[in-house]
Amino acid sequence: MMFSPYIVTSEVGPEDEGTARYCLTSTVMLSLTTNSDSCGTFSLSGSIRRQMSMQLSMAEGHLCNMGKMIEELEGKLQNSLDQVYFGKTREMVCTLRPPAELATMKLPDS
Repeated sequence: MMFSPYIVTSEVGPEDEGTARYCLTSTVMLSLTTNSDSCGTFSLSGSIRRQMSMQLSMAEGHLCNMGKMIEELEGKLQNSLDQVYFGKTREMVCTLRPPAELATMKLPDS
């Protein structure tokens, strides 16, 4: 399994005195491939993009504010990956494979 580095873009614009409006766009790309005798060939890839906007005080500085936003958005992206890609993969495998085959097959570890 391969994750590309998070792609993060950020825009900062002044608002009221002492505050700024931050707009963060974050994208993560995923590629998962396997080729084994037990499960055959499997390939899954895709990307997830999320945006977040906040108006924050500039007292702690731009880097601190953007860092907090990046950490929060990273957690949301990881949850989305788990639910959307891995959850759907598990669902499809359980649907397509007979129960006898499913007992001996395992998805690759992350």
